[in-house]
Amino acid sequence: MLQMGVIRPSGSAWASPVVLVPKPDREIRFCVDYHKLNAVTRPDNYPMPHTDELLEKLGWAQFISTVELTKGYWQVPLHESSKERSAFTTHVRLYKFNVLPFGLRNAPTIFQRLVDGLLAGLGEYAVAYLDDVAIFLDSWAEHVEHLQKVFERIREAGLTVKAKKCQIGLNRVTYLGHQVGQGTINLLQAKVDSIQKDFGLSQSQRHRSNPS
Repeated sequence: MLQMGVIRPSGSAWASPVVLVPKPDREIRFCVDYHKLNAVTRPDNYPMPHTDELLEKLGWAQFISTVELTKGYWQVPLHESSKERSAFTTHVRLYKFNVLPFGLRNAPTIFQRLVDGLLAGLGEYAVAYLDDVAIFLDSWAEHVEHLQKVFERIREAGLTVKAKKCQIGLNRVTYLGHQVGQGTINLLQAKVDSIQKDFGLSQSQRHRSNPS
């Protein structure tokens, strides 16, 4: 993060502890426990999109592409006055963020406002939930044109995408935990299995606690 310019040494009076969280792809997500800072932060009530509405739009499309913005929040510069409050402790020294860190109370709404502005006027064929952008349509030729327009806006905004997470020109894609496309919206089987497993465990626990 120091090499990337994401953080820099700090002498701030603020300090929050570090939390390392494993990701599904086995990488480690570096997070900071900002719960004390969040407790004194005024909330930003910018509306977040409803996932069911986004999935409904994608469900009937014949061609769908999804794009994930690299490092999400880290592409948003942090205001100088806010950097001191982002400070976190390590076993070496105190650091602060130059960009928007994960874990801040208003980080999701700030980032959603950014992507909504990025896709302004393109709502008929492009939607986003935080860093997950989806482009969809029934016509292949128009889909290619729309992809080009979305990528142009991403480039003009100075943002980057994570190539290995992109799904381009497919009939069905994985988006927000669902398989969608060509008239179907299905929850991923792994999530169904997890829910059934948790429910089964809960049922057995209740049975053991109340054998009657």
